[in-house]
Amino acid sequence: TLGVHKISELNGIGRRMPWTMTAFTIGALGLIGLPPFAGFITKWFLGSGALYAGEEWVVLVLIVSSLLNAGYFLPILYRGWFRDQEKPWPFEHHVGPLETNWMLLTPPLITALLVIASGLFAAVSFSPLSVVELIALVEYPP
Repeated sequence: TLGVHKISELNGIGRRMPWTMTAFTIGALGLIGLPPFAGFITKWFLGSGALYAGEEWVVLVLIVSSLLNAGYFLPILYRGWFRDQEKPWPFEHHVGPLETNWMLLTPPLITALLVIASGLFAAVSFSPLSVVELIALVEYPP
């Protein structure tokens, strides 16, 4: 929408595109593995399973993964939310009341809601985690 191709051009984009940046923020925090997002649940169960199997090195890999993801995503979040825009974006295209075309905005918002819901409702019977547990029970009976 704005013609941005470099991270250095993202300063202040959270004020210009708050819904898009909020969805990106939720996804980034989920990939880092912060609660209550789905990424935390995933890393928690992978780490628990690794400890149960006696493979402690996997926990180290998960921690390094979280640190690398933080190193990748936190500077982008900082630029987007806390830095002031230094120069105009290459394309300042207004599409009405929304920050971008609704067809570009809807998928990240739905994904962000699913990331939150999957994390908050991981214990309910219809969650993705429950489906995975069912598959594991079928494939690897106790």
